[in-house]
Amino acid sequence: MSWAGELLLNIHSWRNGTAKIKASLTKDENPLRIGVISAAAINYAAIIDPVQTHTGAIIVAIAARSKAKAEAQITKYGLAPTCKAYGSYGELLADPGIDAVYIPLPNGLHAEWAVKAMEAGKHVLIEKPVASNADQARRIHETATATGKVALEAFHWRFHPAAHRMREIVESGKYGSVTEISAEFGLPTGILGKDDIRFNYDLAGGASMDLAYVSCFCMYFAAPDSTACDFRVLEAKPRPNRLDNKIDDSMEAHFVIESPGRRPVNCHTFADSAVPLLWGFIPQIWKATPRSVIELEKARIEFDGFVLATYGHSIVVKEKDMNGRLTGKKHAESCYVDGPQWGTRGKSWWTTYRYQLEGFVDMVRANEAGREKEYHGPWMSLDESTKLMELIDAVYEKAGLPKRGL
Repeated sequence: MSWAGELLLNIHSWRNGTAKIKASLTKDENPLRIGVISAAAINYAAIIDPVQTHTGAIIVAIAARSKAKAEAQITKYGLAPTCKAYGSYGELLADPGIDAVYIPLPNGLHAEWAVKAMEAGKHVLIEKPVASNADQARRIHETATATGKVALEAFHWRFHPAAHRMREIVESGKYGSVTEISAEFGLPTGILGKDDIRFNYDLAGGASMDLAYVSCFCMYFAAPDSTACDFRVLEAKPRPNRLDNKIDDSMEAHFVIESPGRRPVNCHTFADSAVPLLWGFIPQIWKATPRSVIELEKARIEFDGFVLATYGHSIVVKEKDMNGRLTGKKHAESCYVDGPQWGTRGKSWWTTYRYQLEGFVDMVRANEAGREKEYHGPWMSLDESTKLMELIDAVYEKAGLPKRGL
């Protein structure tokens, strides 16, 4: 999946002349110094490229189980001489010159190293899912509170202006209450190898974990405050992995989200990390576009491409009559910059990861200045991350599969 993401990013960067922007950028006098734990393939799209266009951040270290692997990534992306290579994660955490750590490790290692990083005095940006289960998410939350450090789960799509515009429409009241939400996301067979860590139960793999975007989407739009909502999982149908039946290659789930003072919202999600070949030989590439529909009393809103909104998305509002039938009246829009949460901020070519970095750096600086409660930009709290993990645990229980991290 990461190689495909990097190819997409390279095309996007070429079209927008990002190389020239990076070459002309001058870093701030005291940028946030970021270390990366693991020379993972996702690093370029998720942290290296965003940092290269942010004046207030710099990558100063990469650690891998093999120092040579860390050195290779530093060389590949031209991070020398300001970036050090370490042959162990512990060495990186012991470096006093690092302010924050990005953690793209396998899911099953997120909680362990997030806790160790915060205890070592580092802020943490943790790849989704934040942990293997809700208990581990609570431990991360407790550690962040005890150490006073910032911890963020990297649901990058939540930081893009398109998500904020969509929520503004939903919460405006113009189209009534939300009644139903559906979201689906699939990866065609072959994007992930059969031995990919995402199919490893011991490393907390499974479609419900790695494609948790769909569950996150439902919680974000079903409730004004997802931390105050309750949920009931009514049905969960997995397609087990042929080599390990504890792994869900795909998961179809139906759950209800209830918020105080609001009508219950029926949610339907489908995540597939290995979409079968059509007729046995045609890759279903079109399934790779995340699709979602929000049904309100007076409208249906379709939001395609929400995960990587930078590369193209659409928000289509289709109005309904008093009987809930579509009238044929509709309008479409998109949002790549500014928006209701960023105000007049951002660039149309910023990726979802770049917007995420903007929010992370802002929150860290607010934390260091003792003004964390005054930060009102885009964010995903650890309370939200924990609630989401509770939902994923419940989906696995309903499906008859063990939750991860046991």
